[in-house]
Amino acid sequence: MKTLGLIGHPVSHSKSPQIFAEKFKLSDRSDLEYKLFDLDKISDFITITQNDTSIVALNVTVPYKKTIIPLLDELSEEARAIGAVNTIVKVDGRWLGYNTDAWGFSRSIQPFLKGRHDRAFIFGSGGASNAVAYSLKKLGVTYHIISRKKSEITDVTYNDLTTEAIKHHLLLVNCTPIGMTPNSQSFLEIPYDGISENHLVVDLVYDPETTKLMTLAHKKGAVVMSGKDMLRFQAEKSWEIWLKHDL
Repeated sequence: MKTLGLIGHPVSHSKSPQIFAEKFKLSDRSDLEYKLFDLDKISDFITITQNDTSIVALNVTVPYKKTIIPLLDELSEEARAIGAVNTIVKVDGRWLGYNTDAWGFSRSIQPFLKGRHDRAFIFGSGGASNAVAYSLKKLGVTYHIISRKKSEITDVTYNDLTTEAIKHHLLLVNCTPIGMTPNSQSFLEIPYDGISENHLVVDLVYDPETTKLMTLAHKKGAVVMSGKDMLRFQAEKSWEIWLKHDL
């Protein structure tokens, strides 16, 4: 039996086991199982993979999409450019890192993008934010990454946001875990009065399927979407990568 799985913290809400169980069934791969690994610290990745040699491939979620990188032996060109990894596979004893979040996000958002969505605010500065920024750049959308503090990649903080700023950025993407189960009543504290029917608001949180952010934005007339499709698309790409390596 070969073990695949998800590392992160927390991971109990993840839909990945159901997604991959279906893929294993359709592919007639009874030799595969998918497990959740809730890691208190990223160095536990070394411990679990050394103690259980059946682990051959993993997805990586918050908060380890960046901190996993120094523990890997090689990165794909795209993962290196993005600066975050969400898919890894062991080949000949070496761990290789990939990013399928960018592909999943691009695939999920393109049907909803209009010409007016040429300026975006990305909320959060973690690994998912890196993938979204990479995707938007390739799609020709300019963006600002919003975080609590200014940094090399963040030139705007939540305190800097105004109603006018929201009005002039018609694509809003939440890359934080705010609003995720079990804290489903929490939401981004932004000037919602700036949101209109011209906005597209994307929340990468997929549990609950309709977040408080989405509800508040929808009340302002915005088109809203959750991270459900991105999750499905990035999982498909992860599966494709794993099979390519003769999983």
